Amino acid sequence: MQQECDSVDYGVFVAGYAEYLSEEMNVPSDGFEAEYHRMRYTTLLRKYGIQKAKKGYVSENDDPPRPKSRIIQIPDDNAIVCIE
Repeated sequence: MQQECDSVDYGVFVAGYAEYLSEEMNVPSDGFEAEYHRMRYTTLLRKYGIQKAKKGYVSENDDPPRPKSRIIQIPDDNAIVCIE
């Protein structure tokens, strides 16, 4: 899907931030190279897609789906916090 020229895409920043946190690296306060990360993530996803196709994967997970829980836990009144 093509975005408008004046719209802002924060996806690469969110992905980069998540990567920095998951790798326990310091998050840079400036100098984030968005275009570099965009190309890097594109390459990684493309490579992953090619590997999946070569191995004949049909879905992300071939395990059978888990049954959904029919029990809904309602928190007690002390667990509910009101923000005013």
